Amino acid sequence: MTGGSLFYSPKKVCQIIVACCMLHNLASRRQVPFLQEDGPDGGVVAAVEPVNSEDEEAEEEDMDNRDSVIQQYFQ
Repeated sequence: MTGGSLFYSPKKVCQIIVACCMLHNLASRRQVPFLQEDGPDGGVVAAVEPVNSEDEEAEEEDMDNRDSVIQQYFQ
């Protein structure tokens, strides 16, 4: 436990939240299945099936988007 303190600065926390939101929106647009969590420990009760992407161009765009988010917010 942290005793109520943050491991990161408020600015960094905001950047992490924005990056998570962006990744969530990308996954939603691509209809990536989400994990279903249950219980206080967040135990996974349903496994995610791999997404079979026949559209290599979309897959490459996804990887470019991911890399862009990483570059912008975490480096």
